[in-house]
Amino acid sequence: MLIVVGVVLVLCCGGAGVGGFFLYKGVKGATDPARQAAESFVTDLEAGDTDGAYGQLCSQTRGRYARDAFARGVAQQPKIRGHKVNGVNVSTVNGRTSATVNMALTLDSGFTDQHTFLLVKEDGAWRVCGQPY
Repeated sequence: MLIVVGVVLVLCCGGAGVGGFFLYKGVKGATDPARQAAESFVTDLEAGDTDGAYGQLCSQTRGRYARDAFARGVAQQPKIRGHKVNGVNVSTVNGRTSATVNMALTLDSGFTDQHTFLLVKEDGAWRVCGQPY
């Protein structure tokens, strides 16, 4: 009897572990592309590549900011020296997939700014949307 209980316990724990692994892989697979897009955008800003960063904006945001106005706006902001992703959330509402990526941006002043980047999926790619920086 004790052996049967032990086998059932091992199977349950093993099933929970395998299920947890696949849940983790599913969430990571859904959030990694959005995280990578936001990190690519911030990496371009860190490098001073405003053209590269501008190319990663969604069409709605590019419509609000001309390329030169975006570059001037970035130049007026404190320079980003480093970043760390603190969280990613992906959701689909009414068929529209969007994400928020929360980052700690280390600025040249030494101050760390908590910033949330909004992203939308546009033509199969994640794009930074809204107030970019």
